[in-house]
Amino acid sequence: MEIATEPLLILCGGFSRRMGRPKPLLPFRGASLIERLAAAASRPLWIASAGQRFPNLPPALYLPDALPERQGALSAILPALELAAEQGHAGIYVLSCDTLLLPEQVAGCLQQVRNSAAWQQGVAALSGGGRDYPLLAHWSAALAAPLRQYVESGQRRVTAWLQTVPFAVAPLPDAWLPLCNFNTPPEFERAVEQAERLLAG
Repeated sequence: MEIATEPLLILCGGFSRRMGRPKPLLPFRGASLIERLAAAASRPLWIASAGQRFPNLPPALYLPDALPERQGALSAILPALELAAEQGHAGIYVLSCDTLLLPEQVAGCLQQVRNSAAWQQGVAALSGGGRDYPLLAHWSAALAAPLRQYVESGQRRVTAWLQTVPFAVAPLPDAWLPLCNFNTPPEFERAVEQAERLLAG
């Protein structure tokens, strides 16, 4: 299938402990983050939310985690990869909900590494400021079977998993770095301030 049809998986089933309130529902310009991301998606929209449902979203497919009780991002991504493989998609775009980047900004930036082995067989992620963002990334559907085996072996850590698969990074514009993800209220405040500066410019 064409790249434009590859689904977008939004991860929004975490506990948000350090934030103190659900990150999908954080407000920005009159909408929650999950509403903003979903409204901006221009491809099939899949949601991994650990059983939560969100109002005011466009049509979306909610996918259950592979494991019960919110056991991490790999458990949330696995069913999407399996469905993508079943439907004939080459891969999926993965976005965590704690970002002020929009889906097509992420997808466009990732095109820098579209011809890499990681795009075809592994994970291609945004990277900047000395940090990689595998939850702002393109994941190949070829990972479905090995990830199932990895998860069923009791492994949960994304960083350890990435060491076992082809991995490539697409450099982020410096101005985007504060928008990538946030885990605490001060980090979210900084992201909002930077997003407002960029939108004003």
